[in-house]
Amino acid sequence: MAPELSACGREASANTPELFKIFEKLMANPYSKDANPNGILNAGVAINGTIKELMVSKLNSLKATFVLTDLEYSVPYGTPALRSEIASMMNRHFAPVTNVTGDDIVVTNGCTSAIEMLSFAMCDPGDHILVPAPLYLALPVDMGTRARAKMTPVHVPLEMATDCAQIEFFERAVHEIARRGGTVKALFLMNPSNPLGITYPRAVMRRFLSFASAHGLFVISDEIYALSVFNHSPRVAPFESLLSWPDLADYIDPRAVVILHGLSKDFGLNGFRVGWVVSPWNKELLGALIAYAPFGFTSSHTQRLLTLLFADRPFIDWLLETSQERLADNYAVATAFLYVREIKYVPAAGGHFVWFRLPISACAKMLRHKGANHECGCGSKGEEKELVWTKEREFDMAMYLMEKHSLYMPPGQAFFSSEFGWFRFTFAICREELDIALKRLEDSL
Repeated sequence: MAPELSACGREASANTPELFKIFEKLMANPYSKDANPNGILNAGVAINGTIKELMVSKLNSLKATFVLTDLEYSVPYGTPALRSEIASMMNRHFAPVTNVTGDDIVVTNGCTSAIEMLSFAMCDPGDHILVPAPLYLALPVDMGTRARAKMTPVHVPLEMATDCAQIEFFERAVHEIARRGGTVKALFLMNPSNPLGITYPRAVMRRFLSFASAHGLFVISDEIYALSVFNHSPRVAPFESLLSWPDLADYIDPRAVVILHGLSKDFGLNGFRVGWVVSPWNKELLGALIAYAPFGFTSSHTQRLLTLLFADRPFIDWLLETSQERLADNYAVATAFLYVREIKYVPAAGGHFVWFRLPISACAKMLRHKGANHECGCGSKGEEKELVWTKEREFDMAMYLMEKHSLYMPPGQAFFSSEFGWFRFTFAICREELDIALKRLEDSL
């Protein structure tokens, strides 16, 4: 008789994330200007492609060839030198009330590991972590696959996403979970938001913190896009790191608060898999993360290379400024495209993407392409008015865009959107690719 996997192992094996399957399809036929111009153009993954060439050039200039110590074990939670440079960067750009030190930081191999480690430290199996939805699509995996915490979406209408009144939805969620015998242990906030690109007004953050305090919850403030804020118009709220709040203790015990940041978004280094947790307030929590660190730490060579990179502080500061300028330019191009075509979108303050809703005419065109007129009654413009987005049609649209128009954009359902027809479009790609992506999107309308 063959041995049997554990219940956790069987569940994990049966639930391979759909995202992995989509990546496999994407990587099998990627766009390349010279090698594969008809390949699938990636306007779905959040990566800052506006600074890729700058970063590659800088990394190569560091000439960090291998040395003997690169072959040895390093500090699992980040070398003192690396943590010191990260602290310096945060002190320059996050405006902390009190300077962050290396002792306030635990380095992880990406924020995926950081979120999982926090889920282990904060939750017993089955405990809930509340997250406003739409939300970052990998959170169920990050929180649940091994830590066994339950990522629980709290659906907030888009028109209330920056409104204090949304707290009522979170109160209901806590009471409903308690009624079923469950326990809520944490509130997870991504600010700026993925996928909406919004930043939370201070008044809303106060309500979130007071809510968490009233229910004895941890607050995980994921600020991975903090330095990709590019829109400073009156239409959006300014970004403020919780590190910068002098009155934080008026709303919550600071020991309940942790900050996440990392390389993937603001620095365009997704593939390096390096993130960090910051807490100047809770050494017990950091101690738990340090104990978990050997299960996923960064290589010795990578840590040394990043220390050299961050030590060039003028370059880092210039790179972030350049990135924000380029993100602003690309966002203007993308939203002008949507505005002219009267396509509804959510004004973004930061991040690498825009959240928009495809017109139902695009759905009708997709269905006609599939030969489904008899199913949907979409043979004429008049009949299109009777057509509505459904979960199945939204998914089919995403696949149609990949297969017919060689354009990858994840559908709203991947982000737990409660309204169908929404998509996340990544505009943080090089300008030439952005123009091609918009042309392919236009062809689908």
